[in-house]
Amino acid sequence: MSAQTWNYYEVLEVAPDATQDKIYQAYVHARETYSLSNPNLFQVFSETEALDWINVIEEAYSVIGHPNTRRNYDTEISSKGLNKGSTLSLVPTEGLTPSMPLRGLDKNSNEAVTAGHSTTAFSQYKVNNQVEDQIKNQEIFDGLFLKKIREYKNIDLTEFSKITCIAIRHLYAIENNNFSVLPAPVFVRGYVIQYCRVLGLPEDKVVTSFMSLLKNG
Repeated sequence: MSAQTWNYYEVLEVAPDATQDKIYQAYVHARETYSLSNPNLFQVFSETEALDWINVIEEAYSVIGHPNTRRNYDTEISSKGLNKGSTLSLVPTEGLTPSMPLRGLDKNSNEAVTAGHSTTAFSQYKVNNQVEDQIKNQEIFDGLFLKKIREYKNIDLTEFSKITCIAIRHLYAIENNNFSVLPAPVFVRGYVIQYCRVLGLPEDKVVTSFMSLLKNG
């Protein structure tokens, strides 16, 4: 993965008119967030993927972190007609901090589960055997099917965003197979893993299927 495919301002999540001091602060924050010493990082990324993104961060700062190279980069963006003004949040960084764990139901709750109902760690839902069989036998897991399962298991999209710390715009994109507006595959893979963990889906099977669709989409 090369930072050349990214807007460097987006990588460090700073405005295009940010001061050099702001850019440096953003760089330090990014390095701390994606440090291999952060145990929460590996809930979303493998070590290889984390190292890939750290390299992207380093490359971005090596360009816009210095006035001369930044000036040349800005000129290049303008000449290619790229959108320098876009400052998207590419990664749910708040989801990688110890202060934002997944919020589950109280395991000590005495609420009874009635016949014909089941639970996730975050919801209770009525079991539909036809849907259960479809989930069990499904081979292709695209965004529309992930949405169907989420709704079947009675988890609101806004609540799902809070649980996983995934930006809701990315959830909309995933569930509508709008692959063109999703961030780098390394992050999308992490998002799909979160779907699997919250919805109780087979991780390897779902991730392999979805990432294949993303690659060919």
